[in-house]
Amino acid sequence: MKMYLRLVSALIQGVEPSDKEKKRNRIFYIVMACIAGFGIMLPMTFFVGVIIYSMTGTLSQFGTVENGVEIFLHLIAAFSFIFGLNVMFSVFYFSGDIENLLPLPLRPYQIIASKFTAALMSESVMECLVILAAMVGYILGGNMPLYSWLIAVIGTFTMPVLPLIYCGIISMTVMYFTRFIKNKDAVNKIVGIFTFAVIFGIVMLISKSGFNSDKLVEALSKPDNSVLAVMNVIFPTVPFLVKSMGTGTLLDLLIYLGINVIAVTVFMLIAQVLYFPSVVGIGQGASHSKKTLTEVIEKMKLRPVTVTYLKKEFRLLFRTPAYFTNCVMINFMCPVFVYLAYVVHQQTNFMESFIYGIHSGNEETVLEFVLGISAVSVLVTAVNCIASSGLTREGKHFSFIKYIPVPYITQLNVKALVSIVISSSGMLLCVIAACIWLHTGIKFTLFCCLLCLLSITFATYFGLYMDSVNPKLIWDDELNALRGNYNIFFNMAVAIVTEAIICAGAYLLFRFTDVGALMIIIIVFVLLMVLNAVSYLLCRYKATKNIEHI
Repeated sequence: MKMYLRLVSALIQGVEPSDKEKKRNRIFYIVMACIAGFGIMLPMTFFVGVIIYSMTGTLSQFGTVENGVEIFLHLIAAFSFIFGLNVMFSVFYFSGDIENLLPLPLRPYQIIASKFTAALMSESVMECLVILAAMVGYILGGNMPLYSWLIAVIGTFTMPVLPLIYCGIISMTVMYFTRFIKNKDAVNKIVGIFTFAVIFGIVMLISKSGFNSDKLVEALSKPDNSVLAVMNVIFPTVPFLVKSMGTGTLLDLLIYLGINVIAVTVFMLIAQVLYFPSVVGIGQGASHSKKTLTEVIEKMKLRPVTVTYLKKEFRLLFRTPAYFTNCVMINFMCPVFVYLAYVVHQQTNFMESFIYGIHSGNEETVLEFVLGISAVSVLVTAVNCIASSGLTREGKHFSFIKYIPVPYITQLNVKALVSIVISSSGMLLCVIAACIWLHTGIKFTLFCCLLCLLSITFATYFGLYMDSVNPKLIWDDELNALRGNYNIFFNMAVAIVTEAIICAGAYLLFRFTDVGALMIIIIVFVLLMVLNAVSYLLCRYKATKNIEHI
């Protein structure tokens, strides 16, 4: 146990920023942590709690009070499984500590147990907050007994275990029986394609079934829900946890804990048998053919500095599977999620009134549409973290930035251009498709596209500045460069808070004053231009100095 705890502590410290990085700007971290807490965590958990609270109150009339929180916890477990696969492959097989751990007198299950615990603690912080918020909403909405609060705390920290165990078993099984994917690039590509295929398949299935929000309430009000029955088999811990908080007994809680204990035991037994044989021959990257210096020189061509640096950035993002999956592919998922939102609400009163408002030129609806474009554009740019990891991605090659004869601002502009091009590709597709479907006209469509680009540019340059304050340059694989980079999360928080202030202020100005929607839209447009200028100047004068001092 003592060795296990030491290993867990060491592995967590390897993912966290180093002491040198933390000391570089401690005040910055404190301020950004406060903004992230009040800007993302609290609003998100409050929103989830309110939804589950209202859903629980509605379903209590039909005698199916537990169905709402149950389907929500199943969704959380499913997403934890989908996005945890890549993490488990990376942590178990492609982290830089493998070659240091294998020679030690450790058993396979000890290595796997420590790595699994460290990954669980690092990856499940936000997930645990969402789970706790859902349980609080369920307890308050269903007037559950006092002991439900204790069970909710237990469930918050144990719910993410089973989905990640599934991921761990799959990763070890795949690596044991498939000898042809012994490098992380191949694995990341396969997992990325699998993730995209699953999400796209779910969206298409919902679309074909004619599913909408009204049918969701109708389905959850039935005691014999077929979807819940299937999900209860896949994640058997969820129904026992929910039941133990409500009308269940101590036996339900013991069964819930027992399933987790059995799952962990089976996981450790599989690790003892499969891990060492499956980890043999692991490579850090794909194999490339070796070329002589003469061949490389012969293929070299003289190109402008900006073009060469631009190609370098694009190649890094598209050829590195971890970056391609987490930074590039997520932009092309945006149209899929927008389509899913349309499918869910297409036959509801909200969608009908929204379409009617756009077609009739209703000022409030038009303002909501414009503000929504700006908000989603900023959010997508912050989430894909192309800009907010622009310097972090350099890692141990950061000296390349400092010593090549290219001005820092030129390098930052190229990194910004890459982020703008990739971020706008998916967003502009959504905006143009929405405008064509709503018959808004060419002028309004062009204005919306311009507003979208302004929002993306602001989020991009501000993200670059955030990463320059304290980039995470010490990481052992590309996935850790993203997972352990607090700048990504902090930039997301600042972007969301800034955009929320703009959108809320604009809407309140419209609702409680006599200012028209057109004037408010112009004000928002001008404000975005000012924010673009400020974020660019931060990069030009502050970020360049930050690079010099690193």
